[in-house]
Amino acid sequence: MSEPNFYITTPIYYVNDKPHIGHSYTTILADVLARGHRLLGEESFFLTGTDEHGLKVQQAAQKLHLSPLAHCDATVKRFQELWDKLGITHDYFIRTTEARHKKVVQEILQELYDKDLIYAADYEGWYCVPCERFFTEKDLVEEKCPDCQRAVESLREKNYFFKMSQYQERLIDYINKHPDFIQPAYRRQETLGFLQKPLSDLCISRPKSRLSWGIDLPFDQDYVTYVWFDALVNYISGIGYRT
Repeated sequence: MSEPNFYITTPIYYVNDKPHIGHSYTTILADVLARGHRLLGEESFFLTGTDEHGLKVQQAAQKLHLSPLAHCDATVKRFQELWDKLGITHDYFIRTTEARHKKVVQEILQELYDKDLIYAADYEGWYCVPCERFFTEKDLVEEKCPDCQRAVESLREKNYFFKMSQYQERLIDYINKHPDFIQPAYRRQETLGFLQKPLSDLCISRPKSRLSWGIDLPFDQDYVTYVWFDALVNYISGIGYRT
């Protein structure tokens, strides 16, 4: 029987502002787990890093009269210096602006597009800038964002969508057959409850006319990748996927 391997990650931290105690708390907990596995002689890999694209980063840079990359570089340095002071023992610090990550994101996008899993469509709805998300009229709470309760703006634009809806039953089936896949149990039930509602296709792009700071779509240079599609890929690009 092969020895177990452990992959430990923090969220990758958004760089629109400086690090705070919440970032430290999460990273220290992950570091404790990584150290524990090493002490037991178990192979582990500990990843942390920064999420550096999106409208909030672009706007934060504009307020400081910096380019988005210059703003990211300065904020990333703060995170790295803090982890050094706290003695964090991560194996790799990933930045979503690094070439390796960008390459993996674009390869995945192109593969999905070639398989007809990404399509273009006009979208009309309500957009929350802080959350960088679209919502329908029925999603709003007192005409505000249901997540952060801030004001939303009406938008109509062409975007690209991933056919996430066709994976709904597959997700439900997998989670039910693998009860340890999501832990603790109440989070598994919460996810299954969410999946009882129709799963919409996921908007995975933003037009450069509105947002220029992102990874270019490989099949349409007038668009960048939606930050959440880009950011979540870090958990596989950070451990060498496709490199």
